[in-house]
Parts: sequence; C-alpha cells; structure tokens
Amino acid sequence: MQSKSKPCEDELFVGLSFPYEGPAPLEAIANGCAFLNPRFDTPKSSKNTDFFKGKPTLRELTSQHPYAEVYIGRPHVWTVNIDDRAEVENAIKAILSQKIEPYLPYEFTCEGMLQRLHAFIENQDFCHGQVMWPPLSAMQVKLAPAGKSCKQVCQEEQLICEPSFFQHLNKDKDLFRYGVECKTVESASDNVVPAFSESTGHCVFQSDLLLFSCAGAHQSLTRICPCRDYMKGQVALCKDCL
Repeated sequence: MQSKSKPCEDELFVGLSFPYEGPAPLEAIANGCAFLNPRFDTPKSSKNTDFFKGKPTLRELTSQHPYAEVYIGRPHVWTVNIDDRAEVENAIKAILSQKIEPYLPYEFTCEGMLQRLHAFIENQDFCHGQVMWPPLSAMQVKLAPAGKSCKQVCQEEQLICEPSFFQHLNKDKDLFRYGVECKTVESASDNVVPAFSESTGHCVFQSDLLLFSCAGAHQSLTRICPCRDYMKGQVALCKDCL
C-alpha cells in the first residue's frame, strides 16, 4: 500500500467492528486521521464467528484491526470497547485535543516492500529441503501457561510468535536445551502443542507439522513458544535479518 499524505478533514476514522483487517484504516492513518478501533474482549475466530467458519485459519482477532492495534497504536490508533460510552467519549476527546500527523508504516511503502522482498530472496535457501528463515539465532523461547496462547505471551514481551521455529521445539531433546525435562512423551494432532505439564513432566509433541500455530491456548498444559524480535515498521523481519 502506497499513499500520499494529505490532511484528514474529519480527524477521526471510526471502525464499526467490520470488515476485519481492511485497508481503509491504514489509508486513514496515512492521511492524518486517528482510527477508533473496536476491541473484541472475546477474540473473533473460527470457533465463534460465522465469517471465519470453514476458512483455513486458527487466528484470533482481538480487535477489528489487530495490526493497527499492536504495531501502530496511539496516538494514531485508539483501541476501545465501543459499547462503553465513557471509554469512547474519552478517546474522542483525547484525539480531538491533539494534532495527529500522517503516518505510514515503512513496510507499506514501496521501499519497505522491496527491502522485505530482497531479504527473503537473498537469505532463503530454495534448493534444499529446509528453509532456515528467519535465522534460528533470532528465536527466543517463552512459556505460555495454561489458558494463554503463544501469540499473547510473545506480544507481552514485545516480540512476535514465529511459526517456522516450532519444528525446532518439537522433540524432547530440543526442550531439554531450555530446561524442560520430558519424563513421558506422546504425539497429537493438535494446534496447541508442543506443550508439557510442569507437575508431571509429560510432554506432548506435534504429529502433523501443518498444524503448528501461534493461536490457541492449552487448558491444562504449558505451551512452548518460539518468539523473535522484529524491526519497527517491518514486522516480517527480525532486527538482525538484514
């Protein structure tokens, strides 16, 4: 997305909870508007939202535009409960009391796109079976307690969950490097593994490599989460990826 910055006449772009992750909020922000982003206290997913049912995704949306919520934020993006009148009014007053400058994340510029494309082409090995990208040196292993997803835990550490790293955490010898000793093991086709029990040392590994996912929380086990850092404005690249 490439947009020429020009003054936003109305100062405020209001989200109405749908469509999800559309380009309009980014266009508004690039033109100097603040975006009022509806928050979903119960994340939207294929489990509870008709729009996502039948689609091959396990993602959970915490707001109408999660990218804007997490990677742009205030003063350009105000994520609020639109059913809470006081919260909405306070956000609008705060927005109107300041001058919002146009902002376009670097990754949505032509130069940012070319930087990303160059990094992918130059650093990936397309001739052998295993593509080591991002580099394994960027992996930071975090533990997600029962009830929390890897996406949540990584974000809380100002990191991003990297699904391509899961394959390097899917054996008992892999987990041993990070202080997890598996006393018993089993395999399962479940999107919330690899995971383990801190009390018993029982580890569950992924049997279907296509089901690795950052979304979803295990209700009784601790998830093993592969996180990495990222460049501000270029989320697809880690800080040492160039």
